[in-house]
Amino acid sequence: MKAAVYYETGAPEVLRYEDVAEPTVDANGVLVRVAAISIEGGDTLNRLGGAMAATPHIVGYQCAGTIVAVGDAVTDRSEGQRVVCVMAHGSHAELVALPASWTWVVPDGLDLELAACVPIAFGTADDCLFEFGGLVAGETVLVQAGAGGGGIAAIQLAKRAGATVLATASTDEKLARLGPLGLDHGVN
Repeated sequence: MKAAVYYETGAPEVLRYEDVAEPTVDANGVLVRVAAISIEGGDTLNRLGGAMAATPHIVGYQCAGTIVAVGDAVTDRSEGQRVVCVMAHGSHAELVALPASWTWVVPDGLDLELAACVPIAFGTADDCLFEFGGLVAGETVLVQAGAGGGGIAAIQLAKRAGATVLATASTDEKLARLGPLGLDHGVN
């Protein structure tokens, strides 16, 4: 199978698209045929100097696809289910093997391309707003870099929580796209 890999950290030129061994599924895992990936800031940071779990290091934290094999001990996933997955590394490959508990079923009608972008952006925004920030209805929140993945997630979550949402972005065009997502006031 093919995967995006690197053998040393550095500039984008260290990336390769190569054949690697197919992963195997264990008793508590699933094997997923990847249909879509998301490229996160952490991918870039790790490529620039992070620790490699193995060589070659397969890039990626999250993906979406279809389950093609299920471990013997897994009872809540089945072949053919569409799932979104998170992992420490390895999502930028044709197949990924991971614990079934690291997957979420993608609802019918949601494109896998969209689902692949949800876990890290929305999980990070949720942690920042509610877990660490304690945001409650009626408060005002400022989202820096509102047009990025985490910013877009934070705007939507804050608005649903009943907050007044302010955000920054580098252009008026970017701010205009944020209004329908819940932005109340933007700063360029």
